[in-house]
Amino acid sequence: MNSVSSQIVSRKSKHFGWTLISLLILINLLQNSVFGIHLKGLPGNYGLPFLMWILFSAFVLWLPRVRTQSKLRHHRLNLWLAAMCVLLSALGTLLQGAISGFGRSPYDHSLFGIVINIAVLGATVAGIELSRAWLMNRYFLTRPYIGIPLLSFIFTLFNFPWNRFTNISTALSAVNFLGSEFLPSLAQNLLCTYLAFWGGPLPPIIYRGGITAIERLSPVLPLNNWVSQTLFGILAPVLGIIIVRQIFLEENQRIKRNRDAEGLMGWTMTSVSAILIMWFAMGVFSYAPRVILSGSMQPEINIGDVVIIHRIPAEKVPEKVQVGDIIMFPLNDLKVTHRVIKAYQVYGKNYYVTKGDANPDPESKPVPQANVQGKVVMVVPKIGWLTLLLKGAIY
Repeated sequence: MNSVSSQIVSRKSKHFGWTLISLLILINLLQNSVFGIHLKGLPGNYGLPFLMWILFSAFVLWLPRVRTQSKLRHHRLNLWLAAMCVLLSALGTLLQGAISGFGRSPYDHSLFGIVINIAVLGATVAGIELSRAWLMNRYFLTRPYIGIPLLSFIFTLFNFPWNRFTNISTALSAVNFLGSEFLPSLAQNLLCTYLAFWGGPLPPIIYRGGITAIERLSPVLPLNNWVSQTLFGILAPVLGIIIVRQIFLEENQRIKRNRDAEGLMGWTMTSVSAILIMWFAMGVFSYAPRVILSGSMQPEINIGDVVIIHRIPAEKVPEKVQVGDIIMFPLNDLKVTHRVIKAYQVYGKNYYVTKGDANPDPESKPVPQANVQGKVVMVVPKIGWLTLLLKGAIY
């Protein structure tokens, strides 16, 4: 019986998949434990990683060829779709910068730095996408709904150095990392795996190479803002997946044209809404929801209604809050939303007398300007009942 090594040499081995994954793990170990740590300078940071990925790419190209989902006549379409995904990513970067502002790029833009980065990053992208496409189409061609999420998750883990995970120490840092780095990277990997499923390694190489080039060659980049990073980092790849899927389904005539636009719009709105709802519930924006637990503001606001609170900085309270507005403020250990019935000043400081619409008397103590946390701008009836049930506030 032939040994595993002789089977590999003969290109008939059934162990290619495990060999490929083992090599990827070895490369990950070297990048996290050796290169740049014990082997520094130009050879450790650039030379050996470049050689490693070139040899790895050559090994993947040597493996038996695998077919892809799309037909040969779709080759040019695959390339155009990959370029379109790069354009979507570039547009997302511009919109992110428009929200959070732009800053000077931290990357080396000297001629030597550009050449070195293009060589190393190009070899890295080629090796990763060649292996991704081979694994996807060798083992999951008929089971894409298993292969695409599985491989995307695995390659997302490979994207980050180990210390990026070990340095997460608080819930806030975990949420920040999940939103601004991990989920956008996972979305990009989902798109890369989907492109590989349809067109092999070249489309994801174009996509990943394009967005890497934009990031490394641009003289300015968006400033760090995890809210906008999450929104556009997830939205651009998700839109890419939706568009690629719709176009190929149309090419293969699996669905009618009149359903394409509905599906595209539906998935787009679902993706955007899910992100916005998550942020909104976390209070990322200056608006936040709050479930009403008492009937002190009946009949305008009832138990189980949800009010939308617009948070107001303390210095802007006098110009934003008027008599008749419903404000939120702390009272003992609670946050109360009652109506302002009187506003006055004492020694230049603003105070607000409040009263619940259903209460016979106003609060005994006025609310100082510094305690006003926001005002109600919208009431959504009854949608907070589920929250009350889960909290055991009603039976």
